[in-house]
Amino acid sequence: MPNAKDAALSTRETIVLVGPTGSGKTTQIWSLPGRKFAYIFDPNALTSLRGLDLDYEEFLPDAVEMDATLKGFNKGAKSDKPSSSREPTVYNRWIEDLNAKFDSGFFDDYDWLIIDSITLMSAAIMDRQMYINNRYGGIEDLGDYRIVGSKLAEVFRSLASMDINIFATGHITSFQDEKTKKIETLLDLPGKGRSRIPLLFANIWLAHGTTDAKGNRLHEIQTAPEARGLQVIRSSIKGLDLREDVTIADFANPEASGIGAILKKRH
Repeated sequence: MPNAKDAALSTRETIVLVGPTGSGKTTQIWSLPGRKFAYIFDPNALTSLRGLDLDYEEFLPDAVEMDATLKGFNKGAKSDKPSSSREPTVYNRWIEDLNAKFDSGFFDDYDWLIIDSITLMSAAIMDRQMYINNRYGGIEDLGDYRIVGSKLAEVFRSLASMDINIFATGHITSFQDEKTKKIETLLDLPGKGRSRIPLLFANIWLAHGTTDAKGNRLHEIQTAPEARGLQVIRSSIKGLDLREDVTIADFANPEASGIGAILKKRH
């Protein structure tokens, strides 16, 4: 019978780096060691990645996918739905591309598969969910969030089983609980995606960005939860401080600092 004390140390990394816009999530891709491939859902990602040796595919909504219809709530309100619906295809095109690359062994040549970001990927799934139910441009309901969250969790369960390092970015959201009046901070994901995705990744880190007195941008990651704030933070790398400096000191040698330097502590 296998015993955990004899288990080999896994060299495969699975990381989700979450945080607000401008906290340096995408910039940390520079520090990841080895060959990298990214699926980009964030239209601003290349601003942070320009100049990096990174293969990528972008999956952004086309202009023709925009739906600017408004929803009427009053009895007898007129419909604002256009005569022809614009079909959102980002999610479908991505799944087809992912399956084709997996079947062809495309990812065998890479050390990292990167998703930037999970939050905007979930928005693409929601667009498709609304479209196939003939409500694209309308208001999402609880059922939509449940379905999209379940699909997102299913997709990432498949990704997490691949024999490749995974690095994903995501956003957080905060709200005040009406009963307790406490401020809750959660992953900005729908339904089961919010609870299931953290179970699939060994490292869930929270990114922080600050500016020093000289105007230099500094970055940290939080590796464990505090009494208040995001509670799904965790780390499989032992001996890390609550907050680790991941500022990339030299973009000519980015792997020597940032998250890349932290990963060296394991290996």
